[in-house]
Parts: sequence; structure tokens; C-alpha cells
Amino acid sequence: MAKKREQTQKPGDNDLEVLHPERTAVIAGRQVTVREYGFVEGLRLLPLAEPIIAALQDLASTGGTVFDAVLAVAAEHADAVVNLMAVAADVEVEWIESLGQSDGHLLLMMWWGANGPFYLRRAALQLVARGRAGAMSTPPSSAPATEAPPTSAG
Repeated sequence: MAKKREQTQKPGDNDLEVLHPERTAVIAGRQVTVREYGFVEGLRLLPLAEPIIAALQDLASTGGTVFDAVLAVAAEHADAVVNLMAVAADVEVEWIESLGQSDGHLLLMMWWGANGPFYLRRAALQLVARGRAGAMSTPPSSAPATEAPPTSAG
């Protein structure tokens, strides 16, 4: 006879994770916590993040997995991604640059886990804004008349 499995999490147990996602791991012997950007911090980072957001928009139209997209965008914008990861993890850029493949990959995935929604929201908002701008544009005027209208003969 099957037994009913008891729920180990109570409703609301992960509310803090949703509100303030953080990822913690030991990387290269150092305990690192990657946090989500705060609102004002995110605004200040937008100029650095814009090329990443644009690349995500482009990749969204081609399909593929989010994982592939993250790796492709990170490779294309490596300097910006390293700086953005350093801010989120409160570590030095030089430390990130010293990491081996597996440690660097782990940090990248932690950063994306904590901050990916920030980038995806921005990319989606910009796509929606572009769609609205196109839909709101004025339709073209009709071509100008080339002949004078007929006059009534009297």
C-alpha cells in the first residue's frame, strides 16, 4: 500500500528566496554569496547590462535553451559579465579572472540564478515597448492625387 508523503516545506517557506534570491557556495576555497541586485543598484548597472539584455533579446528569437543563451551572451560580453558578477558577489574582478573552468562556471551559474530574472525582465519589457511603439505608429497617408477632380460642366 502506498503511503502519503508528507510535505516537508510549508507554504511561505521560500518567500525570502523569492524576494531576495541568494546563492552561496565555496569557490576556490572562498565562501561566496551571490545576491540579487537591489533596485537602485540595478538601475545604476543598466548601462553596463544593456548589451547583455540586447543579446538576450536576439537569442530569444532564435530559440535554444536559456542555458545556451546565457553561455553565449557571457562569452560575447565577458568583460561586462565579469564586472556584473563581481558586484553581485562582492568580490574582486581579479579574483574572478583567476578562477579555473569549473569554479568560474559555478560562479556564472550562481550569478545567473540570482540575477537572471533581472535581465530577462528588462529584455521582455524592451520587446514589449518596441511592439507597442510599432503598433502605435501612424499609418501611412494615402498617396497624393495626381489629377484634378472632374468639374461639373454647366
